Amino acid sequence: MNTARLKNIVILILLLANAFLLVLLFSRRAEENAAHERSVAQLTALFNADGIAFDSALLDGLPDTVLSVQPARDLAAEQALAEGIIGSVTSIDSGGGIYRYYSSDGLNSGSCLIRSGGALEAAVSRAVDDPAEFCADLCVPLGYRTFDVLSDGARTVVTASRFVGELEVCNASLIFTFSGSTLTTVTGTFLPPIDTSESGETALDAVTALVRFLDYRNASGAVCTGITRLSAGYLVQSTTSAPLQLVPVLRVDTDVYSYYVNIVSGEVSRVSA
Repeated sequence: MNTARLKNIVILILLLANAFLLVLLFSRRAEENAAHERSVAQLTALFNADGIAFDSALLDGLPDTVLSVQPARDLAAEQALAEGIIGSVTSIDSGGGIYRYYSSDGLNSGSCLIRSGGALEAAVSRAVDDPAEFCADLCVPLGYRTFDVLSDGARTVVTASRFVGELEVCNASLIFTFSGSTLTTVTGTFLPPIDTSESGETALDAVTALVRFLDYRNASGAVCTGITRLSAGYLVQSTTSAPLQLVPVLRVDTDVYSYYVNIVSGEVSRVSA
Protein backbone atom coordinates (compact mmCIF):
# COMPACT_ATOMS: atom_id res chain seq x y z
CA MET A 1 0.00 0.00 0.00
CA ASN A 2 1.51 3.31 -1.02
CA THR A 3 1.99 6.19 1.38
CA ALA A 4 -0.62 8.48 -0.24
CA ARG A 5 -3.38 5.87 0.02
CA LEU A 6 -2.50 5.12 3.65
CA LYS A 7 -2.62 8.82 4.41
CA ASN A 8 -6.09 9.12 2.87
CA ILE A 9 -7.34 6.16 4.92
CA VAL A 10 -6.04 7.76 8.14
CA ILE A 11 -7.72 11.06 7.24
CA LEU A 12 -10.99 9.26 6.52
CA ILE A 13 -10.85 7.45 9.86
CA LEU A 14 -10.22 10.75 11.68
CA LEU A 15 -13.12 12.41 9.86
CA LEU A 16 -15.45 9.55 10.76
CA ALA A 17 -14.30 9.67 14.40
CA ASN A 18 -14.91 13.44 14.56
CA ALA A 19 -18.34 13.00 12.96
CA PHE A 20 -19.24 10.35 15.53
CA LEU A 21 -18.11 12.57 18.42
CA LEU A 22 -20.09 15.48 17.01
CA VAL A 23 -23.24 13.38 16.74
CA LEU A 24 -22.67 12.13 20.28
CA LEU A 25 -22.26 15.72 21.54
CA PHE A 26 -25.45 16.93 19.85
CA SER A 27 -27.31 13.86 21.12
CA ARG A 28 -26.18 14.51 24.69
CA ARG A 29 -27.15 18.16 24.48
CA ALA A 30 -30.55 17.22 23.07
CA GLU A 31 -31.06 14.82 25.98
CA GLU A 32 -30.02 17.50 28.49
CA ASN A 33 -32.38 20.05 26.90
CA ALA A 34 -35.23 17.53 26.93
CA ALA A 35 -34.56 16.70 30.59
CA HIS A 36 -34.50 20.42 31.45
CA GLU A 37 -37.79 21.00 29.62
CA ARG A 38 -39.38 18.12 31.53
CA SER A 39 -38.12 19.58 34.82
CA VAL A 40 -39.52 23.01 33.97
CA ALA A 41 -42.88 21.50 32.98
CA GLN A 42 -43.03 19.56 36.25
CA LEU A 43 -42.06 22.69 38.20
CA THR A 44 -44.79 24.72 36.51
CA ALA A 45 -47.32 21.98 37.31
CA LEU A 46 -46.24 21.98 40.99
CA PHE A 47 -46.71 25.75 41.29
CA ASN A 48 -50.05 25.66 39.50
CA ALA A 49 -51.25 22.80 41.74
CA ASP A 50 -50.51 25.03 44.75
CA GLY A 51 -52.40 27.95 43.24
CA ILE A 52 -49.30 29.94 42.30
CA ALA A 53 -49.09 31.40 38.80
CA PHE A 54 -45.66 30.74 37.28
CA ASP A 55 -44.41 31.61 33.80
CA SER A 56 -41.43 29.44 32.82
CA ALA A 57 -40.14 32.34 30.68
CA LEU A 58 -38.99 33.91 33.97
CA LEU A 59 -36.16 31.34 33.95
CA ASP A 60 -34.76 32.72 30.70
CA GLY A 61 -31.55 34.70 31.13
CA LEU A 62 -30.64 33.25 34.51
CA PRO A 63 -26.98 32.10 34.63
CA ASP A 64 -26.36 28.36 34.46
CA THR A 65 -23.92 28.38 37.39
CA VAL A 66 -23.17 30.82 40.20
CA LEU A 67 -20.58 29.75 42.77
CA SER A 68 -19.81 31.18 46.20
CA VAL A 69 -16.87 33.58 46.47
CA GLN A 70 -14.67 34.33 49.47
CA PRO A 71 -12.77 37.56 48.74
CA ALA A 72 -9.68 38.53 50.70
CA ARG A 73 -9.69 41.76 52.67
CA ASP A 74 -7.81 44.54 50.88
CA LEU A 75 -6.58 47.22 53.29
CA ALA A 76 -5.10 49.29 50.46
CA ALA A 77 -8.50 49.41 48.74
CA GLU A 78 -10.17 50.34 52.02
CA GLN A 79 -7.75 53.21 52.59
CA ALA A 80 -8.26 54.41 49.01
CA LEU A 81 -12.02 54.49 49.61
CA ALA A 82 -11.57 56.33 52.92
CA GLU A 83 -9.38 58.90 51.15
CA GLY A 84 -11.99 59.23 48.42
CA ILE A 85 -14.60 60.02 51.06
CA ILE A 86 -12.55 62.22 53.40
CA GLY A 87 -9.29 63.22 51.73
CA SER A 88 -5.86 62.38 53.08
CA VAL A 89 -6.21 60.05 56.07
CA THR A 90 -4.27 58.46 58.90
CA SER A 91 -5.18 54.82 59.59
CA ILE A 92 -5.35 53.10 62.98
CA ASP A 93 -5.76 49.38 63.62
CA SER A 94 -8.30 49.29 66.46
CA GLY A 95 -8.18 45.50 66.80
CA GLY A 96 -10.96 43.02 66.27
CA GLY A 97 -10.75 43.49 62.52
CA ILE A 98 -11.64 47.20 62.76
CA TYR A 99 -9.66 49.92 60.99
CA ARG A 100 -10.32 53.60 61.57
CA TYR A 101 -9.32 56.40 59.21
CA TYR A 102 -9.08 60.03 60.25
CA SER A 103 -8.68 63.20 58.21
CA SER A 104 -5.07 64.39 58.13
CA ASP A 105 -5.05 67.16 55.51
CA GLY A 106 -6.88 69.90 57.40
CA LEU A 107 -9.11 70.63 54.40
CA ASN A 108 -11.92 68.19 55.19
CA SER A 109 -12.96 66.86 58.57
CA GLY A 110 -14.17 63.35 59.20
CA SER A 111 -13.54 59.75 60.14
CA CYS A 112 -14.29 56.37 58.61
CA LEU A 113 -14.57 52.95 60.25
CA ILE A 114 -14.41 49.72 58.24
CA ARG A 115 -14.88 46.25 59.76
CA SER A 116 -13.47 42.95 58.48
CA GLY A 117 -16.90 41.98 57.10
CA GLY A 118 -17.02 45.17 55.03
CA ALA A 119 -19.41 47.20 57.22
CA LEU A 120 -18.55 50.88 56.79
CA GLU A 121 -19.51 53.99 58.74
CA ALA A 122 -18.18 57.45 57.92
CA ALA A 123 -18.97 60.90 59.30
CA VAL A 124 -17.56 63.75 57.26
CA SER A 125 -18.03 67.34 56.22
CA ARG A 126 -16.94 67.63 52.61
CA ALA A 127 -18.26 70.05 50.02
CA VAL A 128 -18.79 68.63 46.53
CA ASP A 129 -19.94 70.19 43.27
CA ASP A 130 -22.47 67.48 42.34
CA PRO A 131 -23.45 64.64 44.73
CA ALA A 132 -24.38 62.12 42.02
CA GLU A 133 -21.26 62.82 39.98
CA PHE A 134 -19.06 62.62 43.09
CA CYS A 135 -20.48 59.19 43.98
CA ALA A 136 -20.11 57.86 40.44
CA ASP A 137 -16.50 59.05 40.14
CA LEU A 138 -15.63 57.42 43.46
CA CYS A 139 -17.62 54.19 43.18
CA VAL A 140 -17.61 53.06 39.54
CA PRO A 141 -13.91 52.06 39.63
CA LEU A 142 -14.70 50.00 42.77
CA GLY A 143 -17.37 47.88 41.07
CA TYR A 144 -20.49 49.90 41.94
CA ARG A 145 -22.65 50.19 38.85
CA THR A 146 -26.10 51.65 39.51
CA PHE A 147 -26.94 54.77 41.49
CA ASP A 148 -30.32 55.64 42.99
CA VAL A 149 -30.62 59.36 43.75
CA LEU A 150 -33.33 60.74 46.05
CA SER A 151 -33.44 64.46 46.81
CA ASP A 152 -35.89 66.88 48.41
CA GLY A 153 -33.79 69.93 47.56
CA ALA A 154 -32.18 70.23 50.99
CA ARG A 155 -31.08 66.62 51.47
CA THR A 156 -29.79 64.16 48.87
CA VAL A 157 -29.29 60.41 49.35
CA VAL A 158 -27.33 58.43 46.77
CA THR A 159 -27.37 54.62 46.98
CA ALA A 160 -24.59 52.90 45.04
CA SER A 161 -25.19 49.21 44.23
CA ARG A 162 -22.25 46.78 44.05
CA PHE A 163 -21.94 44.22 41.26
CA VAL A 164 -19.68 41.22 40.75
CA GLY A 165 -19.59 40.61 37.03
CA GLU A 166 -23.21 40.92 35.91
CA LEU A 167 -24.69 39.98 39.30
CA GLU A 168 -25.71 42.42 42.01
CA VAL A 169 -24.54 41.93 45.58
CA CYS A 170 -27.94 42.58 47.11
CA ASN A 171 -26.83 43.71 50.58
CA ALA A 172 -23.59 45.54 49.73
CA SER A 173 -24.75 49.04 48.86
CA LEU A 174 -23.03 52.23 49.94
CA ILE A 175 -25.37 55.03 51.00
CA PHE A 176 -24.11 58.64 50.72
CA THR A 177 -26.06 61.38 52.48
CA PHE A 178 -25.60 65.05 51.55
CA SER A 179 -26.90 68.18 53.21
CA GLY A 180 -27.13 70.56 50.31
CA SER A 181 -23.83 69.97 48.50
CA THR A 182 -21.97 68.80 51.61
CA LEU A 183 -21.32 65.10 52.18
CA THR A 184 -22.17 64.27 55.79
CA THR A 185 -22.34 60.46 56.16
CA VAL A 186 -21.56 57.26 54.31
CA THR A 187 -22.87 53.88 55.49
CA GLY A 188 -23.19 50.40 54.06
CA THR A 189 -20.88 47.58 53.03
CA PHE A 190 -17.62 47.89 51.10
CA LEU A 191 -16.33 44.97 49.04
CA PRO A 192 -12.76 44.90 47.73
CA PRO A 193 -11.93 43.97 44.11
CA ILE A 194 -13.01 40.35 43.63
CA ASP A 195 -11.45 37.56 41.58
CA THR A 196 -14.35 35.29 40.63
CA SER A 197 -11.93 32.60 39.42
CA GLU A 198 -11.51 31.69 43.10
CA SER A 199 -15.14 30.54 43.39
CA GLY A 200 -16.14 27.83 45.80
CA GLU A 201 -19.05 25.49 46.44
CA THR A 202 -21.30 24.09 43.74
CA ALA A 203 -24.71 25.76 43.56
CA LEU A 204 -28.20 24.44 42.91
CA ASP A 205 -29.81 25.09 39.54
CA ALA A 206 -32.78 27.46 39.32
CA VAL A 207 -35.38 24.69 39.05
CA THR A 208 -34.13 22.98 42.21
CA ALA A 209 -33.93 26.33 44.02
CA LEU A 210 -37.57 27.03 43.15
CA VAL A 211 -38.61 23.62 44.47
CA ARG A 212 -36.89 24.59 47.74
CA PHE A 213 -38.84 27.85 47.72
CA LEU A 214 -42.10 25.97 47.18
CA ASP A 215 -41.25 23.63 50.08
CA TYR A 216 -40.57 26.69 52.27
CA ARG A 217 -43.81 28.35 51.21
CA ASN A 218 -45.86 25.27 52.06
CA ALA A 219 -44.10 24.68 55.38
CA SER A 220 -44.19 28.31 56.54
CA GLY A 221 -47.63 29.21 55.26
CA ALA A 222 -46.25 32.19 53.35
CA VAL A 223 -48.95 33.78 51.21
CA CYS A 224 -48.51 34.40 47.48
CA THR A 225 -50.47 33.69 44.32
CA GLY A 226 -47.87 34.35 41.65
CA ILE A 227 -44.15 34.61 40.88
CA THR A 228 -43.46 37.97 39.23
CA ARG A 229 -39.68 38.01 38.74
CA LEU A 230 -36.55 35.87 39.21
CA SER A 231 -32.99 37.18 39.42
CA ALA A 232 -29.62 35.80 40.46
CA GLY A 233 -27.21 37.63 42.73
CA TYR A 234 -25.10 37.47 45.87
CA LEU A 235 -25.51 38.14 49.57
CA VAL A 236 -22.63 39.14 51.85
CA GLN A 237 -22.33 36.85 54.85
CA SER A 238 -19.91 37.16 57.73
CA THR A 239 -18.91 34.41 60.16
CA THR A 240 -16.06 33.91 62.60
CA SER A 241 -14.27 31.57 60.20
CA ALA A 242 -15.09 33.60 57.07
CA PRO A 243 -15.51 37.33 57.86
CA LEU A 244 -16.29 38.12 54.22
CA GLN A 245 -18.11 35.69 51.95
CA LEU A 246 -20.41 36.11 48.96
CA VAL A 247 -23.16 33.50 48.85
CA PRO A 248 -25.07 33.04 45.57
CA VAL A 249 -28.82 33.47 45.81
CA LEU A 250 -31.89 33.31 43.61
CA ARG A 251 -34.21 36.21 44.38
CA VAL A 252 -37.86 35.22 44.02
CA ASP A 253 -40.27 38.14 43.77
CA THR A 254 -43.90 37.23 44.40
CA ASP A 255 -47.07 39.30 44.32
CA VAL A 256 -46.79 39.72 48.11
CA TYR A 257 -43.17 39.47 49.35
CA SER A 258 -39.72 38.78 47.95
CA TYR A 259 -37.41 35.98 49.06
CA TYR A 260 -33.80 34.84 48.72
CA VAL A 261 -33.03 31.18 48.10
CA ASN A 262 -29.44 30.35 49.08
CA ILE A 263 -28.43 28.24 46.09
CA VAL A 264 -25.64 26.51 48.00
CA SER A 265 -27.61 25.38 51.07
CA GLY A 266 -31.19 25.76 49.79
CA GLU A 267 -32.13 27.94 52.77
CA VAL A 268 -34.91 30.47 52.11
CA SER A 269 -35.23 33.88 53.77
CA ARG A 270 -37.54 36.83 53.22
CA VAL A 271 -36.10 40.04 51.79
CA SER A 272 -36.15 42.80 54.38
CA ALA A 273 -38.33 45.77 53.53
